[in-house]
Amino acid sequence: MSTHGDTRKAAFEAACQLAAAGERPTVVAVRTKLGGKGGQAAIQAGVNDWIEESARRFQLPALPESLQGAVIAFWEVACQTAKAQWDEARAGMLAQLEARDQQLAERTQERDALEHARDLALAERDQHAQSLEQAQAELFTAYQHTRVLERECADLGQRLADAEASVEQLEQTATQQTTRILELEQSEQRLSETLERTETKRDQWQVQARTAEQTVARLEQVKAEEERERERLAQALAQSQSGVAEERAARTEREVHIKTLTDLLERAQAAHDAESARWLVQIDDQRQALSIARERERRLEQERTALMDEVRALRQATFESPAGNI
Repeated sequence: MSTHGDTRKAAFEAACQLAAAGERPTVVAVRTKLGGKGGQAAIQAGVNDWIEESARRFQLPALPESLQGAVIAFWEVACQTAKAQWDEARAGMLAQLEARDQQLAERTQERDALEHARDLALAERDQHAQSLEQAQAELFTAYQHTRVLERECADLGQRLADAEASVEQLEQTATQQTTRILELEQSEQRLSETLERTETKRDQWQVQARTAEQTVARLEQVKAEEERERERLAQALAQSQSGVAEERAARTEREVHIKTLTDLLERAQAAHDAESARWLVQIDDQRQALSIARERERRLEQERTALMDEVRALRQATFESPAGNI
């Protein structure tokens, strides 16, 4: 088969395909269908073959060959006219389609906006739901806190009642301690009076002790004078003994005189010793009495200090304990 025959056959098949697709099988449409390939005569022959085949199928009478060119030309004009009308209608439809597309785009935008608003509403609903759950949780927490506060109020009421009872007990204790303080103050007053009497006795004993010390001093002075007298007599005796050779004649008289003086001295010494012993005994007694008085004074001072400490402790406990417990 030649190339012309192949193009004619391909043009016939392309025309059949265009007709089956609802398009008009014109020479231009067939050439476009063939990709712009093939000669004009071969494509025209293929289109004529399609027309004849269509006439046979629909049992149309065959056209004479002299009319086929005119019919084809008329068909071309009709096709062009129909194409122009179709293009015009198609342009209108495309304009309507574009308008519909624009409306569709607007509706799509509106739909997207509505979907966005719906999403926002859903998000807001979820947020409100979370807020509601949080509020419910806070309400439950507040309810529990209220229950806890009620229990605390009950505990505080009980503690207040206990505190009032403690205050009453402390007031009673304070009254007892006040009574005890008064008793201690009275005891302190009695101790002060006793201490004053003791101090008076101590002063008297000190006066007696000073008197005894003065007496002892005088006795010591007398003893010193006697010692000096004894020394003087001893010196005189020594002088007398040294002059024995010269005074042998008067030795007897002097010996008598010396014996007399010695007796007097011994008696004076004995009297002095007895008096000194008596005063020493009195001084020892006074010293012992003074020591006893000082010991009693020290014990009384210790007792007084202990009582004062106890009084201060009781006063501090009386004035501080109620305030601390309340």
